[in-house]
Amino acid sequence: MRKITCQCEQVFNVDMGDSVDLDADPSLVASIKEGSFLSFVCPTCGCVMHTDIRTRVDWPSKGISLVLVPELDRISFLSGTSPIDSGLVPVVGYPELADRVAVLDAGLDALAVESLKFHLLRRSSESNPGARVSVYFERLDDAGDLEFHAHGLSETEIAVVRVPRSVYERVLADSRERPDAEPYALVQNGAYLSVQNVSFEDNANE
Repeated sequence: MRKITCQCEQVFNVDMGDSVDLDADPSLVASIKEGSFLSFVCPTCGCVMHTDIRTRVDWPSKGISLVLVPELDRISFLSGTSPIDSGLVPVVGYPELADRVAVLDAGLDALAVESLKFHLLRRSSESNPGARVSVYFERLDDAGDLEFHAHGLSETEIAVVRVPRSVYERVLADSRERPDAEPYALVQNGAYLSVQNVSFEDNANE
């Protein structure tokens, strides 16, 4: 059981442990990607709460154990005051969890995908200075190309960006040949692999 606090200040218990196993319950893969995982209904006001409470996500068949670090804990996690257990791969905030599960489910390499996001965000910062853009992997389309969703370019719409599979394969090969080069080293901070390790503000302000 875990305690959840609603915006109406009601505190209630939910029947969920601190960890899940995606091989034991494959339906969780879809629920994580579609956003219904860690969503709870307040018994008092009926509000649907989409949470990012700290949760371990084991996926033995993929050889990985993720840990969801709440977005509110980002600074303390990065500063080392809120450490995670050795061997766990952190993702910060629910969108990163959904993104990483989608990447792994598609059989893609996380470093190559984060590096593609780096190029997309750098291009966005040059063409849309001042915009706060986030890019997340969505899926492989029918042609096998990578579909990303870009948030922040418009107040009302999500931009769909497709990257050819051939481009991904080139980035993947390059990341393995030159792991210490840009942007591969930039998107890694210890165990934390994310394009959010990079600031594009300097480009946006030029």
